[in-house]
Amino acid sequence: MPTIKLTKDVSVISGSPNTLVFDNRIIVDQGGKNSSIDINAEVQLATHGHADHIAGLFKKDAKIRYLPIEDYWTLNIIGRRALVYGFSSKNSDIFMYDYIKDNLEFLDNNIRISEVEVIKLPGHTPGHSGYIIGDVLYAGDAFFGDKVLEGYSVPFYIDFWEAEQSLYKIKELAKSVQNIVISHGPIYNKNKMITLLEHNINYLHNIVNKILDLISMEELTAEQIAVKLKPDISPTNILLNTITIKSLLLGLDNIEYEVKTNGLVFRKRKH
Repeated sequence: MPTIKLTKDVSVISGSPNTLVFDNRIIVDQGGKNSSIDINAEVQLATHGHADHIAGLFKKDAKIRYLPIEDYWTLNIIGRRALVYGFSSKNSDIFMYDYIKDNLEFLDNNIRISEVEVIKLPGHTPGHSGYIIGDVLYAGDAFFGDKVLEGYSVPFYIDFWEAEQSLYKIKELAKSVQNIVISHGPIYNKNKMITLLEHNINYLHNIVNKILDLISMEELTAEQIAVKLKPDISPTNILLNTITIKSLLLGLDNIEYEVKTNGLVFRKRKH
């Protein structure tokens, strides 16, 4: 995969996720198509516990293998599915993001390396974290490239409102770093990454307005809202998008909900 050098010590191997490499010693989010890349790194870090980000944590030769403790659900396949779909069951084609099924063991509870600063950026998952390494902020899945936003229509956040606050936190952090890298999206210079960050913030605001418009006209379940936002949505992404939609809805003051024959329906409060 193509490698882009950002600073003297920091390179990014493009992929999905993009993988950050510092001085050939520290790696962040080795996964996806980059899983098999052979780098004898001392440290393997993951921003969170989703299966496409944790392949590096299985490399037993690394002296340190770190995952934020709040995402330890990912230590086995049941927890890994719960982090993505909200439940587990027998094997099914609907679990299409089961990239890794093996159990994780013997992770480190802290990093113990001065070059790495852990930045808590919850929302995508409970423990989702960024890392500042070599004056570069690796922001993981805190925000996304345009194609990801368009492809999924609703970015995946277990907690929509915490995710929004994490974006504002990154906006402040951007003032003190040389560059920002995300897991799923283009590798740009700092100014373009800030523009992309602003686009993500606006995108979230627009989703709120779209959903409020929908439930002001009729009462809808989260699944119905997901389909109206993206009519060609897949069964798997129905599961993912409804998690974000329910989090968004329950954080609003001007909505009501009620159990009807078609499920839990939401509507905008009229007064």
